[in-house]
Amino acid sequence: MTRKKAAEAEIPQFALYGETTPDDELEFVHIEDIHERSSRNGWVIKPHRHMHLFQVLCMSKGEMQMGLDSDAHTLKGAWTVVMPVGVVHGFQFRPDTQGVVLSIAVKLQGLDAENQVGRLLDGVLAQPQVLRLHKGAGDDQQLWHYLQEIKLELVQQKPEQRLALFALVKLVLLTLRRRILHEQRQVGEQKPGVQLTDRFRELLEQHYKAHWPIADYADALHVSVSTLNRVCVDVLGDSAKKLLQQRLHVEAKRRLTYTRETLDQIAFNLGFQDAAYFSRVFKAQQGMSPKTFRLQASRT
Repeated sequence: MTRKKAAEAEIPQFALYGETTPDDELEFVHIEDIHERSSRNGWVIKPHRHMHLFQVLCMSKGEMQMGLDSDAHTLKGAWTVVMPVGVVHGFQFRPDTQGVVLSIAVKLQGLDAENQVGRLLDGVLAQPQVLRLHKGAGDDQQLWHYLQEIKLELVQQKPEQRLALFALVKLVLLTLRRRILHEQRQVGEQKPGVQLTDRFRELLEQHYKAHWPIADYADALHVSVSTLNRVCVDVLGDSAKKLLQQRLHVEAKRRLTYTRETLDQIAFNLGFQDAAYFSRVFKAQQGMSPKTFRLQASRT
C-alpha cells in the first residue's frame, strides 16, 4: 500500500501547547496558571494532543468550552479535567477564568524505576475524565493543596527537589484515582474485578491496533474469556469485545476529524485489512460512513 505523506496533516502535537521542545529536554513536571498560556492566545487553545504528556486541568473559577476527542463540554465553576497521553483536546476560556494546568512527562527514562508514577496512570487515569470539584470535599481540598505545593516547589531552590516533586505528583494522581473510583462505586459495595478491568484497559491501549482476539487478552490476564467478559460487563458496562471496538472507533474518529489521512491510510494505521472493511465497521458503529462523518466534522 502506498502512503501519501504529502496528503497528511497530523493532529498538532506539542510538548506544551505551542512549544515543540524535544523530548529529551522535557522537565518531569510543569505547572502554570490557565491565564499564562491562554491569555496570549486570545483565551483559545486550539485542538491538539501530547504524545508524551499527561495533563490535569483544574479550573477553580470561570467558564470554558472544551473539546475532548469527539465530545464537547461547557463547564462553569470548579472542575477538573484529566487528559491522558494522545487525547485530542482544545479549550475556549472566559477571560476571567482561574485555575492551573499540571503537565507530567510520562516517558522519561527512570520515571517508573522506583517512583511508579506510570503505574498510577493506568486504569481509570488512562481514560479522559471530567470531574466537578466541591469546595467542601476533603479529596478536592487535598488536590488543590498538592497542586499549590508543586507550584511552590518549582519556584524554590531546595535540596532534593526532584524527590519532593515525585512525591507530590504521586499524591495528585492517587487523589484523582480515589475520587474517580469513589464515584464509580458510590452506589452499593465495591464491585469485584476493578483491578482486572484496570489491567485489561492497560493491555487494550497497548494492543488494540493489532486486533488481538479477546482470548489473547484473557490469556495475558490469566483468566478465562467468560470471566473477562463477565467482569467487563459488571464493572465497565460492556463486553471486552465491545470495549475493543469502542477504542478503535475513538481513534478512527480522531483521525477523521483532525488529520487528512486517506481512508486507506487510516485503515492501515488501525490494523484493518482494507478501507472497505474499515468503512463497514465504522458505519455499523457510527450510523454513517467515514466520509460523511469527516464532512460533518469539518463543518463544526
